Amino acid sequence: MKAKSKSRPVQKFASEQPGPDRGTIGLRPFTAMKNTLGFASQKWLAALSAIAIIASATWIYFTQFATKAENPKLQRAIGEVLAEQTIRQLPTNATILVVTMPARQAPEIRVQMDAFEKRLKLTSSIRIKDEVVLDTADNPKYRPGAGLSAKRLLKIARKNTGVDAIVSFVGAPELTDEEMSQLKAFPKFFAEAHSPEKLKKMFEKNVLQLAIVPRFKFPAPGPQKPETTQEWFDHYFQVIETNTSLPGADSTP
Repeated sequence: MKAKSKSRPVQKFASEQPGPDRGTIGLRPFTAMKNTLGFASQKWLAALSAIAIIASATWIYFTQFATKAENPKLQRAIGEVLAEQTIRQLPTNATILVVTMPARQAPEIRVQMDAFEKRLKLTSSIRIKDEVVLDTADNPKYRPGAGLSAKRLLKIARKNTGVDAIVSFVGAPELTDEEMSQLKAFPKFFAEAHSPEKLKKMFEKNVLQLAIVPRFKFPAPGPQKPETTQEWFDHYFQVIETNTSLPGADSTP
């Protein structure tokens, strides 16, 4: 007698189950898994994008805005003394124009400017009518006490004949006789500068009335270790005017 064979059960996948929508019903688990993975991927991309934005913002802050000024006490001293000298030279109701540069390139400028403005407001009625911020294009020639060209100064002077003085935190350029002849209605000019010997001609022609420069007369007044604002200034800088004896062109300031 022939043995009756038992049929082995066959495992049927979802796509093989009978029903009215075999194709659609069979793909549901796969589609759900795909959607879940897609949603998770989107969340990861969003998270990575957020991290990238935060990292970028942090880098910009520390490289462009959070750079610290070198020796802030000295920078404040320069700004305060320049303000005091401006007050001494001008009438109480004078208006001035300030020439400066982006603080991100030279954070010392911002410290000097803040001290300058605070001292003006505290002890005078002199008003800053306008502020010219030079487009430096990150050129290293622009720094506190240097960078202002003759061409730029002439342009600024022509556009601002109504102010009583121009105060430059970015130096004073060497002007030729021809350039000086163009300054017919030039206001008073005060500057923070690096090279006093280059200012001699401008003082002689009365184009420049006052400048703050690195100290070239020694010994410096005051203690060896400065503490007060004035001591910091006197130790490293000095004020020069028209009647100041300046070093020669071959001298080192």
